[in-house]
Order: sequence, then structure tokens, then C-alpha cells
Amino acid sequence: MNAPATSSTAMLPLLPPGDGLAAAALRWLCDPRLDTSQSAPASVPLGAVLEAAIDAKLVCLLAHRLLGGPPDASLSRPMRSVLGQIVRANTLHNRLHRGEAVRIVRTLTGQGVPVVVLNGLAYDTALYPPGGLRQFTDIDLLVDAANRDAALDVLAELGFTQPGRGTHTRRRTTGDALTPTVSIDITTGLGHTADPADVRAALARTEAAGDGGEALPVLAPADALAHALARLAARPRWSSLADAARLALAASDSSLEAVAAVPEPLRAGWAVLRGHLPDLVPGPPPAIGGGPGREEVAR
Repeated sequence: MNAPATSSTAMLPLLPPGDGLAAAALRWLCDPRLDTSQSAPASVPLGAVLEAAIDAKLVCLLAHRLLGGPPDASLSRPMRSVLGQIVRANTLHNRLHRGEAVRIVRTLTGQGVPVVVLNGLAYDTALYPPGGLRQFTDIDLLVDAANRDAALDVLAELGFTQPGRGTHTRRRTTGDALTPTVSIDITTGLGHTADPADVRAALARTEAAGDGGEALPVLAPADALAHALARLAARPRWSSLADAARLALAASDSSLEAVAAVPEPLRAGWAVLRGHLPDLVPGPPPAIGGGPGREEVAR
């Protein structure tokens, strides 16, 4: 994902209307609040929920919540088995990608190239409970534009020599039956800015996020929220809504003030977030403190 493009966003599908039963179930999945009594909408058949969650790339989060729900959730034994297999498979997928990211980041930083892990892997590491709940297909890495060629050279040294979907995407085969390839996307812009000075400032503000292993560099909270809201505005997706909701709920007052100071596209992303989770974000970015982060209750 390089600098945000707006010309094609009109062709992209929007989030489903808020009145649909399936949308109600997806909103339940996107809402990260610590309400353990909250159950899936009873009016929506499980089959419809499962189909909607698969299409929205939230099926692992659905499996996690259903398997950790009340004992009377009326899940059949085969259904519990399938849901468990889905989560375990994605856990292994994410673990392999995390190992590759650690290897790449270690090499880049060893050569003096600042780098940040973005999007799916960063969110899985910093926002969701352990267990492979955030689904993603590749590893997004942010570098300064001046270091992009150096980053691509490092990828080649580490075996990422196959071209990917984008100009600055590289892949390599792994020999793993579950995840046969790993794809790396090198970007030099964030969702809300492609200004090299802004990117360098964000790289200088990075934080370390880990899950017991070697930490990965991720965006500071205010930068992460701004990036997520801009991406949500440019390409509204349920998985992006879930990410932005967790970031907004965990944001400090200063982070929200920083977001509010930039009118667009962050306000547009906030409008999408507010439109689908009005109880979570009742207005434009005022003070919202606290949040679940990695401590969200495993349901």
C-alpha cells in the first residue's frame, strides 16, 4: 500500500447498510468493548453470521467469540471442531509471518534503515488477544522513500525475489503446506500522508509491540489511529472498522486531539466508525480514554 489513492475508491464496495441482520452481527464482531454478557444477535442464523464473517475476514474473531461464549451457545460438536481448526490454522499463519517480519526488521535495522510494521500483522500484535484473531495476507512495511531501494535489496538477500501484485511487493516460497508463500509490501506513505517529512517523523516515534517474542516496531498510537481512520475512509471494510474501533477506544486524549486537528480524510474515517458503532464513538473525536488492547476478554 503506497500513497493513498482516491480515484478508484468509488469503485470499491462500501460497508453493508446498518439495517441488515448480517451487518448487526458484523458490528458485534467489530465492537471490542469488555462486555462479556454481550451475545451474538439472536435473530441472525449462525449460517448467515458465518458467511458474513468469512466475506468480511472476521471469521477467526467470530470463532474466538463463539467458542468462548456461554455453554448454552448450542454449537454442535462438529461446528466447534471446525471453528477451532480455523483459529489454529490462522494462528500458525500469523506466527510464520511474524517470524519473517522479525527476520526482515532485524536485518533492516542492522543496516541503519528505520522500518515500521503496518496493518494486519501490526494490529494482530498490538490490538487483539493472542491466538491469530486478525486475518491478513501479507506483511506491510513502512520505510522512508530514500530507503526503499535498500529495503528491496534486503528482501532479495533474504530470498524475497519473486514479484508480487505491486511494484514494491516481493514474495518467497516457504515450503509450508499451510502458508506456501509470504508476501512483503514496501510502502513509503501512510493512509493520511505521503509527505516524506511526516513519514520520517512517524518512523522516529515508533513503539515496540511483542507477544512474548522479539518485539516489532509499530506506529505510535496517534499515528496508528490517523492511519487507520484514513484507510477506513478510503476503503471501508469491516476488518478496518474493527481495527479503527480498537485504536479509538484505546486512544488517549492527546491522540484524539491530534487526529481532530487534521480535517480530512480522518474525519471521513471517523464518520464511518461513528455510523456503524455509534455507542462506541458518539461524536467527533472528543476525549475517549482506556481500552482493551491485548487485554480484551477472550470470549
